[in-house]
Amino acid sequence: MTETNTEKFLEGFRQWWLNKGHSKRSADSYCSGIRRVNKEFFLPIVNKDLFAELEKAITKGCAVDYIYALTGIIGAKIINARDLKEQKRYQDMRSCLCKFTEYITERQESILMPGRWSEADEVGLSNIMSESDHQYYDYATLIKMLSQQIRARGYINTKKNIYFSMRLLECLFLRCDTEQSKYFDQRGILSYNGKSINFKRWYSKWLQFILNRVKIHTLMGDFTLSQAEGMLIERSTRRVWIIDREHHRTIPLMTETESGLLPMEAESLRDIKLKRSECIGRVLERLWDVMPVMRRIAAEIRKTVKGQTITDDDGKVIAIDSFQLESLTPMSNWYLDHVDWSVMAPLLSLARTELGYIAAATHLTLTSSTANL
Repeated sequence: MTETNTEKFLEGFRQWWLNKGHSKRSADSYCSGIRRVNKEFFLPIVNKDLFAELEKAITKGCAVDYIYALTGIIGAKIINARDLKEQKRYQDMRSCLCKFTEYITERQESILMPGRWSEADEVGLSNIMSESDHQYYDYATLIKMLSQQIRARGYINTKKNIYFSMRLLECLFLRCDTEQSKYFDQRGILSYNGKSINFKRWYSKWLQFILNRVKIHTLMGDFTLSQAEGMLIERSTRRVWIIDREHHRTIPLMTETESGLLPMEAESLRDIKLKRSECIGRVLERLWDVMPVMRRIAAEIRKTVKGQTITDDDGKVIAIDSFQLESLTPMSNWYLDHVDWSVMAPLLSLARTELGYIAAATHLTLTSSTANL
């Protein structure tokens, strides 16, 4: 064991931790925990001492990858722990390793990219974004692109008379703004502040509310999307970071897998998905009885399309009231041209409350497509 290297790295970590305002006792505890990780995991698995390898690994840019692997292994141990005491011991070790990883990340990046990552507060992210190997997505872009995954959701259950299509609802809300604004004004149906209802703005805020609560796993604990200033993806290594809004730090992302939390990998934002803790079907089935307006909207759609058929470009006749997956898109398109606004417009103004129930019951987590269980 290379004691000189061990003390070199642990003393560097100790000073880094103390400089963040933490106590000497806390620093000593974390250093002891990292020694245990090296002894119990790195040495037996790799047959090498972690601290002896870190110097070379940092110059090659793979030191953080070493520690990522250890984090995943310990995560699997936590899941398979036989009792709470053993589980707590592994959790403490992972916590120590996460803090040490943050220190090694800053050290590695300060060597490989001096003056760029550690000084992001002062110089901003322009240098990072200019690199052809990096993709940077600001907060507005994340909201816009991730919202597409929500807007495509839908559910149908003919036995329980449940019909829910985000695409159709979005189109109805937008048409209310463009085609039915006079209807609401004439009847005095106004927003809480006495102004005309802006359905498009309300719908955008509704989506943003859901997305802001998206959970993001990182090496520094869990964040929400509202706490992210942006996201950075390095194409060549498929590594992913968020830039946290408060401190402008680049923090490695983790993703849930069957083996526990592992480093997130992606080549672009398209590889990152929103995973639901409860599928939309179960949410709707659980809430349907307390959503009379949504039941009325579903009944109105079913009544309007009953008995209707269309012929597609290949000459195939489609019964759009079959409420099968293949008929949902043509049914929605047909219905939008045959809406009875005298019924639907007032229903949509009331549906916003019930859609709030759905938003509150929606819990999403950011995950990579390869690990999306």
